[in-house]
Amino acid sequence: MLPAFEAVSVSKTFRRWWSRRAVRALDDVSFRVDPGTIFGLLGPNGAGKTTLVKLALTIAYPDSGEIRLLGEPNRNRSILRRIGYLPENPRFPAHLTARQVLRLYGSLSGAEPSVVRRNSEVWLERLDLGKWANTRVSKFSKGMTERLAFAQALVHDPDFIFLDEPTDGLDPLGRMEVRSICRELADAGKTIFINSHILAEIEVICDRIALMKNGRIIEAGTISEVTAGTVGYQLVVPVADGLNSWLLEKSVTFAAVNGHFHVELGDRFAANSLIDDLRANNFEIESLTVNRRTLESVFIERVSE
Repeated sequence: MLPAFEAVSVSKTFRRWWSRRAVRALDDVSFRVDPGTIFGLLGPNGAGKTTLVKLALTIAYPDSGEIRLLGEPNRNRSILRRIGYLPENPRFPAHLTARQVLRLYGSLSGAEPSVVRRNSEVWLERLDLGKWANTRVSKFSKGMTERLAFAQALVHDPDFIFLDEPTDGLDPLGRMEVRSICRELADAGKTIFINSHILAEIEVICDRIALMKNGRIIEAGTISEVTAGTVGYQLVVPVADGLNSWLLEKSVTFAAVNGHFHVELGDRFAANSLIDDLRANNFEIESLTVNRRTLESVFIERVSE
């Protein structure tokens, strides 16, 4: 099966005309995204994420390497008809209404006018913009503009959709709806490529991710693969007479929370040992949970290296 997106040894350097300083935005980047998946590209500001998307969309061109979309080199510009794009901080002509925006941008893709008209109404309703369809976008809030931009990326029924910070400015219900739509599109065989700084959103929605730093991919895989490993255990024990003093004697870290002691333990051996001692002293045990790494902790760890 051909990848929906493939970067092959892509490099890009920007040179400022007023100075000799060069910025290496991408440095031999290679990875692939399978069809029908939701992929997240993460990285700090200046990592090269937006540059990679601009190269994919032929807004800029690589110094070396190649990007393929839906199995074809992106230099074949006809493939861009099948691509949707939601940019960060979208802007639309202020004098147009929401419906006019969707029909204009849909027509630019080369899609059939009937398809654009039908999809415009579908996405206006789905994204709660139906009653604002004939309102000029100059009157839209940031959240409404973001929803309209999402609709714009989908109105021509693309097979591959780039989303740059798609939930920026949305309330919790709006973010949930975007996640739901992305999953529906992926289940229908379309591919979603998300750039985002909101790690909690990425952790919930993405099938696979890649972490970029200084123009290089430094980590890639499923969420479970990237966050594999534990950072200890938490044992919850109901408060009982003498238990506070007993735990202090054990020199463990614990805190009282709502009638329970939450005990932090560094590894499995320490957890099993304390459980055995608690049972031997007739103390009850409420629960034992594994403290797993989060995507945020992995991000901070790898970016700070």
